[in-house]
Amino acid sequence: MVGHHRHHHRAHRAHGSAPTWMKNIYNTLDEHGHANAPNMDDVHRETVTAADTIITFVNRDPPTGRPAHGANKRLYFDVNDVPLDHSLLGAEIQVHRQPGFDEVVTLHVYVVTDEQGSESKVARVSLSEPGWVTVNVTRPVLSWLIFPDTNYGLRLAVTSPGYKHERHFHEVGISGSHDEEDYRPFMVGFFALPASAHKKKRIRTARSVARPAISKPRKYRDLADRQVGSETACKMKHLHVSFRDLGWEDWVIAPEGYDANYCEGRCSFPLHAELNATNHALVQTLVKVVGDVADETEVPPNACCAPIDLATIPVLYYSFDNNIVLKKYPMMIVKTCGCQ
Repeated sequence: MVGHHRHHHRAHRAHGSAPTWMKNIYNTLDEHGHANAPNMDDVHRETVTAADTIITFVNRDPPTGRPAHGANKRLYFDVNDVPLDHSLLGAEIQVHRQPGFDEVVTLHVYVVTDEQGSESKVARVSLSEPGWVTVNVTRPVLSWLIFPDTNYGLRLAVTSPGYKHERHFHEVGISGSHDEEDYRPFMVGFFALPASAHKKKRIRTARSVARPAISKPRKYRDLADRQVGSETACKMKHLHVSFRDLGWEDWVIAPEGYDANYCEGRCSFPLHAELNATNHALVQTLVKVVGDVADETEVPPNACCAPIDLATIPVLYYSFDNNIVLKKYPMMIVKTCGCQ
């Protein structure tokens, strides 16, 4: 995330179909980066949860030499913004149908395969109600990522019974690439680092091993009964990070800032339960107090006050190509501190 600080975008107003969709996804994520929305279908919930990065691609003018026939039905998405180390989990386009049109029609999606405008069918979906419809385009997007020179874009078409030719979008309420910005088609890509595509959720449980019973002279039992000053003991302290203060407000859409927090304090003997000490820290502290180590071994220092539980923060921002990216940054928020 820090590597993006060199962005120098002019201030943008995040509006339109793609930013609205992305903000809704952003609002579903919990502190682990998992999608938690009752109205989201199981496939999208699993994909959004598994993805490290989600990118929305808006329609662009095709490069020179690409066919531009039927401009309102033509879609070109530049996927050069995708991180090279990420794997594609899935891709889809979202197409909107305006209310007031109840005629059953079929939406066809074609991938353009060459400069002459040759096409291959990707999918077709029956539309009978208004609203957004999702069409899977994972196969062509994967091809574009592997072979960028094959990206000639997509074309949409609408047919209906009783008509020999394709229908005009406005006749059946379909919004095209040149229509009102809030309803234009857009593409979404879900990506993950290969190592994390099937990662398991790490759960830290309470310490299951009791403090070892060590037979020591009475004076050590006396030491264990003493109280550690609550003002100096290891604890979490509040730290709020403002993206505006960092000069990032021109490219970070949400959040405006977050509570990063930090850990500070002493990890002195005895390490009581509220200090969340690891078993290693307990043993290290006992050895330091006893001072009973081999001649060639140094007495260890006190255990360190450090984060034990950290949460994920999702950040919504503009990429270098002005696509909107939702990226999950793990271990960004300190939730619990302890002695380690």
